[in-house]
Amino acid sequence: MPGLMFQGPLPPLSIRQAQIASRLEAHVRHLTETIGPRNFKFYKNLQRSVVWLEGELRQSGYAVERLPYEIDGQIFENLHTLDDEGPFTVIGAHYDSVYECPGANDNGSAVAALLELARLLPGRRDLRFVLFANEEPPFYKTEGMGSHVYVQRLLQNAEPVNNMICLETLGYYTEAPDSQKSPGGDWFPTVGNFMAVAADLQSNDLAREVVGRWRSQVAFPCLGVAATPESEFDLIQAGLNMSDHDCFWRAGIPAVMITDTVFYRYAHYHTLEDTWEKLTYEPFARVVDGLAQILSQTLSDGCEVSVPGRAKPIFP
Repeated sequence: MPGLMFQGPLPPLSIRQAQIASRLEAHVRHLTETIGPRNFKFYKNLQRSVVWLEGELRQSGYAVERLPYEIDGQIFENLHTLDDEGPFTVIGAHYDSVYECPGANDNGSAVAALLELARLLPGRRDLRFVLFANEEPPFYKTEGMGSHVYVQRLLQNAEPVNNMICLETLGYYTEAPDSQKSPGGDWFPTVGNFMAVAADLQSNDLAREVVGRWRSQVAFPCLGVAATPESEFDLIQAGLNMSDHDCFWRAGIPAVMITDTVFYRYAHYHTLEDTWEKLTYEPFARVVDGLAQILSQTLSDGCEVSVPGRAKPIFP
């Protein structure tokens, strides 16, 4: 990956970043306390989430469309903004939580980040903000997964999508020694104070562009990795394909996951203890502010980046 990872003391939090931190905390608290667990078992909460998310995106000046689909008699809804002219980058996050979990970090943090990015980047014609239903079990890696349904729609309508940025579990950073685990060896730092960009090989150029911009513009540590199942570690074992971006990969659309590395750092993943006060909102705000900075200019046309034969039928 281009550039060097930021090291040393962080600069003082700016007024803008302090405001972002406050808004992120408010969003996560609303999702986890006011609404609570949100999935097919907590169906009314899932519906309440849709209403609230639509309102928040509209307050940022975007037109919003609900995209309902049915599974076993239940209606689930993806949401997306409509103001793009294309070609566009999808900025996506799933809004459901797993089982009875409040889902503060997974994935309330990413939903909060998406809402803030929409507020910080108003009127963008090259960005489409998308909120997916049903990323969590029992829909995970099935045709009921919201991102699978959405990618199928993109393909059927031949929409001019360039690439995708998946926001996943973004809210926890720490300077504690030995706070960071690593898949397949010791290629992660041992302190969990960085944001990570994960890609497959067809998305390598997109990952390099995101990481390169970040390291040249943002005073916060960023690690990037691009890998394939044929490399020294498997994507599944490493957890690099465990979110909505995998549906885009399978369709041959370059995508990266932006994450705090999930269970390699965060002890409360998929537990009832994944509550709003566990997150670290000041470094989280630096990450969201950094993402807004690197997205202030259009990303390159990622669909020109491909590996022959990489694209596969979705869920064959």
